[in-house]
Amino acid sequence: MNAKKIFSILLVLVGEFLIIISFIYFGNNLSSEILTLDIVVSSVIYSLFFIDVLFPMIDFNDKSQKVIGSMGIRWFTSLLYKLSALGVMIAFMLTKPVDFDSQIIIQGILFFLLLLGFFSAVSSSGKVEDTYVKEKQILNRVEDMKKAMKEVQIKLDLIKNTPAEILSEVLILQEDILYISPCNNQDAYELETNLLIELKAVKDCLFEFPLNSEKIIEKIQNCQRICIARKGIYSI
Repeated sequence: MNAKKIFSILLVLVGEFLIIISFIYFGNNLSSEILTLDIVVSSVIYSLFFIDVLFPMIDFNDKSQKVIGSMGIRWFTSLLYKLSALGVMIAFMLTKPVDFDSQIIIQGILFFLLLLGFFSAVSSSGKVEDTYVKEKQILNRVEDMKKAMKEVQIKLDLIKNTPAEILSEVLILQEDILYISPCNNQDAYELETNLLIELKAVKDCLFEFPLNSEKIIEKIQNCQRICIARKGIYSI
């Protein structure tokens, strides 16, 4: 445990101690059950304030930054609860006689709304993370196609006296794959899958000896046709 964590824990404990001592000292006119309730409510408010101020919400190691999707809801819910719970507590302190049953019911409702708000915040974080995962998968498919094309090019570079027709068709295919944009579409996914299969077939043909130029060109042209169809599909 580093010094920052130790200091943070000490701050929490000292703050909580001061809250309890203050209520005991200044709340001697309150009944024991109301005093206990006010200490609990104040401790919850203090904990929320402490977490918001001293603990960063954003984790820079989390590339999805899912916390950002819930930040607004969390802050709004937390602030609304703090103001409402504190206002209710002060209002009942100034009201005579003090009704404990009314206090605990109202504070219970406010705490339930706080939990409901936090649940909504967690749900928002989950949606942000799901979106990030889907976008990452889409980007990975495009990178996989470029990687497969690169492997074909590397294999061609190792072959001496490669027919000019093959090199020409490969250059065209490289240009086609270079301009493929990520797309969240089932048709696009199927075409990308087929393209990866065809690129692997092209690479496999390059291991044959002697090279079957007609077969290789046919495979490359199949890839070109798939690329043309894929470039005609855009994100929806």
